Amino acid sequence: MRNILAVTNRKGGVGKTTVAVNLAAALSINYKLKCVLIDADPIGSSSLWVEESSIQRLKLKRLVLPNAPNNKHHALQTWGATLSNISLEHDLIIADLPPIELGVFSELIHQVSYVIIPVGLSSLEWEASFPLIERVIAASKDNKQTKGIIVPSRIHPQKILPRDKISEVLPSQWILAPQISLRSDFQKAAEKKDWVGNSAKNSIAHKEINKLSSFMYKLIYK
Repeated sequence: MRNILAVTNRKGGVGKTTVAVNLAAALSINYKLKCVLIDADPIGSSSLWVEESSIQRLKLKRLVLPNAPNNKHHALQTWGATLSNISLEHDLIIADLPPIELGVFSELIHQVSYVIIPVGLSSLEWEASFPLIERVIAASKDNKQTKGIIVPSRIHPQKILPRDKISEVLPSQWILAPQISLRSDFQKAAEKKDWVGNSAKNSIAHKEINKLSSFMYKLIYK
């Protein structure tokens, strides 16, 4: 399952769909990968963003993540099996998940290659992320391989991110990715229902996404 990435957080409004949509598009175009963007959120944010666009080699599929308390384990196993079947015919899957409950997340960890958590600098966002970070550590305590990826998201363009300090405190199962800043071009891309590489080519936002896609490509295919 090296080619299944889950983008999630326990909190909304952290730039999750922005990262999922634009990262999937950049990997499809920049590296000629057959990518599938899974819209697993009942709200359907990814679908609203790109369902009318035509991005080469990128497909969009709706596969809502089961979150009901009844028979959750079986439902999640079925969801994961469907995801694995889709991955057999594609190079890469990026799943845009809804704000996630810890029980669901604990099951999901074993069904994906990497967990991507967009998080800003606010204490509320980090407090929401810590339980997810801890669950990944617990699930892979006997394996020091990177499983989780923190993407600093919606960072003020003039804010200097203390990357060294953040990296120092991250456990071995987690790694810090390049940041995605709070830029109007991402909002404009959503309004135009396309990725930022088409709506604002060669902008700073586009370059940030390209840098993130390069980081992810090297990590996945190292």
